[in-house]
Amino acid sequence: MTHSGILSLDEFDAHVADGTIDTVICAAPDPYGRTVGKRLTVNAFRSLCLNGGGVNASSFVFAVDLEMNPLDLPVSNASNGWADIRLVPDLATLRRVPWEPNCAMVICDAYEADRDELLSVAPRTILKKQIARAAEEGLAFQFASELEFFLSQTPPRKAWELGYQNLAMTSDYRSDYQLIQSARDDWFIRQIRNMMPEFGIPIESSKPEWGLGQQEITLDYCGALEMADRHVLFKYGVKQLANQSDLTVTFMAKPAIDEVGSSCHLHVSMWSTDPTPAPLCWAKEGGGMSEKFGSFVAGQIEHAADVVLMFAPTINSYKRFQPDQFAGSAIALGADNRSCAFRLVGEGASFRVENRIPGADVNPYYAYAATIAAGLDGVQRDLPTPEVFSGNAWDDAHQIETVPTSMHAALHRFAECKMLRAAFGDEEFEHLLVSSQNELLAFDSGAVTDWEKKRYYERV
Repeated sequence: MTHSGILSLDEFDAHVADGTIDTVICAAPDPYGRTVGKRLTVNAFRSLCLNGGGVNASSFVFAVDLEMNPLDLPVSNASNGWADIRLVPDLATLRRVPWEPNCAMVICDAYEADRDELLSVAPRTILKKQIARAAEEGLAFQFASELEFFLSQTPPRKAWELGYQNLAMTSDYRSDYQLIQSARDDWFIRQIRNMMPEFGIPIESSKPEWGLGQQEITLDYCGALEMADRHVLFKYGVKQLANQSDLTVTFMAKPAIDEVGSSCHLHVSMWSTDPTPAPLCWAKEGGGMSEKFGSFVAGQIEHAADVVLMFAPTINSYKRFQPDQFAGSAIALGADNRSCAFRLVGEGASFRVENRIPGADVNPYYAYAATIAAGLDGVQRDLPTPEVFSGNAWDDAHQIETVPTSMHAALHRFAECKMLRAAFGDEEFEHLLVSSQNELLAFDSGAVTDWEKKRYYERV
């Protein structure tokens, strides 16, 4: 293995020859940021992927809800027989799986079955399109996801049987940054810190968060596509490691209404596409935001409420948007100010903007794509550098716009967003819109909540 955890084909062949790899997992990110695909024998991987056109799979995987119920979407439906697509490995992502020592894993792009074209609505394709648009402007972006999640000592099968109610969390009291709790959790968290770099995902740090059983893991930054891949593989890995350790993990944005939510802060910086890339965020004279980066940030701020569906994809996402809980609900720009949705961090080459709106349930491909599209719109229109807010943005709610606090409102804003429709394309935009409409309908017409029972059972 290379230092990065990524395998070259020569290294892969060597591991196959000595018997340490006998299975290859071909995985593609689905609309919910999960990994879907097939496990192949080495011979099948070589014949289908290295010497063939890829692995056949049903387009159905890009047109289902979270319960895997088929949705009637143009890409896959009864009329076209839920037609096949091809999963074609991106060999730059080939890696070993440390907790499955006989397995290698590779991220795949989704292609049309009968022609050499990327499937337009696949999450990875949507992000690639925005990266290409940025490159036409001479721009590239570095991202980092800062993910939070909750850990419970209740084993996964028992948690399921309990309906995820009254789970025993790994901490009993608030322990944000507390090293005593960190030491108690480290029997498991160190598995993440140590194994993720072997999985090609460098880790910067870990710490207990404010919530009971809540953790935060910070990933090193890299290019947009690679970071999105790392993000989904990180979640996959944490879930696998937790299951092996008889722990239950959730990346829900708001697991309990009386508990803090889990964020996925997105850090983004802007770079040139020169042979030797240069950072473009910091002004060479006087410091602070460069004019172009100011326009990029201005575009994100202007469109934040319109594209929030790309940062908050589930019904549960919107329960997190509460004041005084650091959830990025106030659409303002602050200098190291956590009450603002957008926070300027660092200086010089490390200068960047942090988007605090997304929750841990976000699909990074959609979120990064929306970030690039909104920022590019600001650059192309030469939007002026936004003012930097000082103070508590939540206290100025009457002056500062807030993000939509329901999926109903977010869908309405998204449906009317001409900028994102133009950037993504009609087919891709409609696919995302209809998918989200189906998610909302499933809740509105298919659920009776505990809140409703408690409020109405005897009293109406």
